[in-house]
Amino acid sequence: MKSKLLWLEAALLALPFLALALLWRDLPDRVPVHWNLHDEIDGWASKGAGLLLPPLLALGTIALLHVLPRLDPKLRQRAREQSRFPAVLAILRVALAAFFAVIFSLLLLGALGHAVPVGRVVVSACLLLFAILGNYLAAVRPNYFVGIRTPWTLESPETWRATHRLGGKLMFFGSILLFVLQFLLGETAFFAVFFSSLLGLVAWSFWYSWRYFKASHSAHAS
Repeated sequence: MKSKLLWLEAALLALPFLALALLWRDLPDRVPVHWNLHDEIDGWASKGAGLLLPPLLALGTIALLHVLPRLDPKLRQRAREQSRFPAVLAILRVALAAFFAVIFSLLLLGALGHAVPVGRVVVSACLLLFAILGNYLAAVRPNYFVGIRTPWTLESPETWRATHRLGGKLMFFGSILLFVLQFLLGETAFFAVFFSSLLGLVAWSFWYSWRYFKASHSAHAS
């Protein structure tokens, strides 16, 4: 399973470079790189900057996710423990590589002159990425680079586990709900709900982890 995920990860990272090698001569010197809420192009760049930077950013991000677990002191302390975390991290890397591939595909289609619903696709890709992350969040061990990192989750393994169990459910079901709502609400209303939900999740993470940490330490003290 792990080797298959590595091959899939490698393919998702390599395909944008292969596409650019095949289509480079057909691409215009100036390509669209940004769209407004009405899917109108409002930002341009050279094809080198506009189309090469996203796959390079994806490559750097995934490479960093391979290296960071070896540098994280919390993970090194638990290196011998049996855990689902390495397998979960492999799934998250594939999901992130797929997200970057979708973004690159939108840029490439725009450069080739195709009209694409950029806003809808980007939001859908973000929500699916959040749903995958939420589904596996409870299996993420305490660390400094992935997960809900507040002062209280990093201080207490119990608080980390409790926050990630409930936070993962909120993220998964909230993402599915938002995915459906984007087809039912107008653009302005949906984006208001979308960004309010993101801010609400961040606020909840701090409040819940602080409350749980305080309650668990009060119980231990008594």
